[in-house]
Amino acid sequence: MVMDSKFNRFLVLSVVSAFFVMSVLCQSSVLAAKDKTKENKKSILSKKAVTEDKIKEVREVNVENTKSVPTGAIIKFEKAVHDFGKVSPDSLNDCVFTFTNVGTGVLEITGTKGTCKCTVPDLQKKSYTPGESGTLKVSFHAPKFQGSTMQNVFVFSNDPNNAKAELEIKAFVESQVQVEPEKLDLSLVAANGGAKNIILKSIDNESYAITKITSQGDVFTFDFDPNKVSQAHVLKPKVNVENLKRYLSGTVLISINHPTCKEVKVDYVCMRQFEASPSAIIIRNAVEKESQKRTIYLISNYNEKIAIESAVSDSGIVKVLSQKATENRFEFEVEITAPVREGKLRVFSDTLHIKIRDKEQIDIPCRGFYKMGK
Repeated sequence: MVMDSKFNRFLVLSVVSAFFVMSVLCQSSVLAAKDKTKENKKSILSKKAVTEDKIKEVREVNVENTKSVPTGAIIKFEKAVHDFGKVSPDSLNDCVFTFTNVGTGVLEITGTKGTCKCTVPDLQKKSYTPGESGTLKVSFHAPKFQGSTMQNVFVFSNDPNNAKAELEIKAFVESQVQVEPEKLDLSLVAANGGAKNIILKSIDNESYAITKITSQGDVFTFDFDPNKVSQAHVLKPKVNVENLKRYLSGTVLISINHPTCKEVKVDYVCMRQFEASPSAIIIRNAVEKESQKRTIYLISNYNEKIAIESAVSDSGIVKVLSQKATENRFEFEVEITAPVREGKLRVFSDTLHIKIRDKEQIDIPCRGFYKMGK
C-alpha cells in the first residue's frame, strides 16, 4: 500500500511536470510566431513605403518633365520696346523687331496691326519651324509737334499663351524751332485779351520764313512778312474778344519753311466771364406733379459785379423761388416740378436762361427721369 501511494505521487508529479514543459514550449512558439508576424508586417510596410516613395518620385519627375518641355508654338521677341530717342517732327523712322519660335510646333503669324503712327508691312514669311527666327520691320511716322510720344504694334499668332503680342515704340519729337510761350492764358476783360508776344527762335542756326498763321474762329490776326528770312521772329497777336467768347480754347498754327520743321503751334485758353455751378440740373426718381429743389450759383470769374435782368425757363418746369447776390456771386433757389408723364416716356427736360444785364446769357439745361413703376 505504501508503495502504491508513492508510485501514485510520482505519477502525478510526472504528469504535472510534462504539462508545465509543454505549456512553456507552446508559449515560446506563440511568442516566436507573434514576433515573426510583427517582423513580416514591418517588412511589408517598409516595402510598401518604399514603393509609394518610388511612385511619388516617378510622378514628380514626370510632372517636372512635362513642365519643362514646351508644347506648341511659342513666339519670343528679342526686345518688346524700341526707343528712337530724339526724332525730327513729321519724320519717318524705321526699326526692326527680331523674334524666334522657341516652342515645339510650327509658329503661324496670322496678322499684324499698328496704331495710328505705325505702319507694319505684310510679312513675306508667315510660318516658322521650331528654333527658326524672323524679323518685323516697323515704320514710325513722328508727330508734327514737339513732345514725348508712344505707339504700339500688335502681332497675332497661334501661340496659345501670347496670341496677341504687344510691342512698344517710344520717341521724343524735338523741334529745331522753339516757341515762347507754348501756351497763352487769355482774358475776356483785359486789353487785347491779355495776349503776349510770340517768339520763334531757331536752335540749329537755320534761317526760315513764316508762310501762314491760322487759329480757330479767327480769334487771332497777325501782321507778318512772308518774305522775311531770319533765325528769329517776333509775332504780335491781335485778339478778337467777341470771337474769343465763342472759342475759349484752341491752337494757333504757324507754318514755316525751316529745313526740318514745317509747323509750330501755340495753344491758348480763356476762362468764361460767368459760370453756373452746377452747369446742368439732373432730377432722378421724379414723380408726376411733385417738386424737388436745387441751389444754383452764378459766378464771375473776373470778380465783376452781377446784375440779373431775368431768369426764366422754356417750359416752366424749372422756376426760380429766390435769388440773392454776394460780392461776385449770385445764388438761386429753384424748384423743378415733374410734368404729367406722356405715354411711356421716362424723361422730361427744360432749360433755365439767366440773362445778365449788359452781359452774356447763361443757359442751364435740366433733365429729369421718372421713378420706375410710377
